[in-house]
Amino acid sequence: METAGRPGGRSFSQREFGMVGASAVLLAVCGGTDDSDSWGYSGDGGPENWGELSDDYAACAEGREQSPVDVDTSSAASGGGTDGELAFMYGREHVHTANTGLFVKVQYDEGRSGLRLGDGEYSLVEIHAHTPSEHTLDGDGFPMEMHLVHRGPTGKLAVAGVLFRLGRANPAVQQFIDAVPARAGDQNYPDTTLDLSGLLPSTLSHYSYPGSLTTPPCTEGVRWLVMSEIQEASREQIDQISTLTGSRANNRPVQPLGARTVTFCG
Repeated sequence: METAGRPGGRSFSQREFGMVGASAVLLAVCGGTDDSDSWGYSGDGGPENWGELSDDYAACAEGREQSPVDVDTSSAASGGGTDGELAFMYGREHVHTANTGLFVKVQYDEGRSGLRLGDGEYSLVEIHAHTPSEHTLDGDGFPMEMHLVHRGPTGKLAVAGVLFRLGRANPAVQQFIDAVPARAGDQNYPDTTLDLSGLLPSTLSHYSYPGSLTTPPCTEGVRWLVMSEIQEASREQIDQISTLTGSRANNRPVQPLGARTVTFCG
């Protein structure tokens, strides 16, 4: 089993991952755009109305492979599916952090951390938090979900969803909290480097399915990896993250699975 970090001392180069300026556009939709006046999580701009707010958001209402979903663990297909072997390669990096008012997030631009999924390699570009969780397991939600957003050389996304239950304080979650700005609209470039590999579970088993961004424009074609091992964070830590975005829920309700198959890989 490969664990988080840099196996064999390998770091992923900028050439390998093809980090390009287009990443900045991607980041705006992965963890919420800064246009919080037009959409949000309650009222007229809430998730049930996203598809009506802009022609660009049509997929939020009309898409057939939307995320998040409820994972029915008893009906998940077993086997490796089409993904092949999963491996995370995370290291210590300089980052850019932001508080959009809807999300707090850590953004990566050096191309040194990422994942390998079968024959494909994806660069880690962003980590952001949802409180409570967006994905559910067998109908049960969790206090928090971290989305680890990765981008391949062609722009295809692979997002790992890590679910958190209440428990012991998590050092990696604390690093995340300490790095992000306290005020909405602020950005930060921490002097110290961050290593958030501790957000990852010790096992790499996961539920895989084809889905979408969970924020407008709800673009489809995203490969989701919902990690099956639940991580822990303290109540204080989860409350701190929620407070940073005004103590408002920032999770989209689960969407119909439709004809899609969820595959358990592990």
